[in-house]
Amino acid sequence: MQIKLFIHIALIILLLIAEPLKSFSQSATVPININVNGTLTISDALNDASSGKNPTLNVNLSITPDLGAAAASGQANFRIRTNRSTWKLTAQRTAETDTGPTNIQASDISLLVTTFAGSNGNAMAGTLVAPFNTSTQLSSISTTAPVDVVTGTSKTSIARDSTNGNNYFQVNTLYSILPDFFFQPGTWATTITYNLVSP
Repeated sequence: MQIKLFIHIALIILLLIAEPLKSFSQSATVPININVNGTLTISDALNDASSGKNPTLNVNLSITPDLGAAAASGQANFRIRTNRSTWKLTAQRTAETDTGPTNIQASDISLLVTTFAGSNGNAMAGTLVAPFNTSTQLSSISTTAPVDVVTGTSKTSIARDSTNGNNYFQVNTLYSILPDFFFQPGTWATTITYNLVSP
């Protein structure tokens, strides 16, 4: 009886040696897909927040027709943030209204556009497009179709910024008009809309 039991145990051991035990795999795969959607944000540079989109900035100029007086000027500055590698800033204005008539024309108003970047911003992210790369006239902004003001060729941030406070590309616009006795009392007005788009 003991001999039979010993033989059975020996046979089981021989079978185990001849056919190794199978083990579960020592690896696992976990598919992860992360989609980063490109964003285009424009915000008020004087009251900046990355969530503040489409700011409305008012520029009010007041002149007295005195040939010896200085130019009246006003500015509207805003910041751009985008992680897209291609983008552009366009501008279009409404047809002017004139309650005077003041005799003012869009060509009487000068427009100066400049750019700079925050400490974590990419100063080379965008380039001013002619004629906005030098002082020009407000008439350079059409009332019939958008015109390109800045062409962007890379994202506006060069480093991670935990607060999004310094990763901006800023566009400054300065509007000015010289007084002239030719101008008559009244109000001349137009509205400029700047759009940040990805072509």
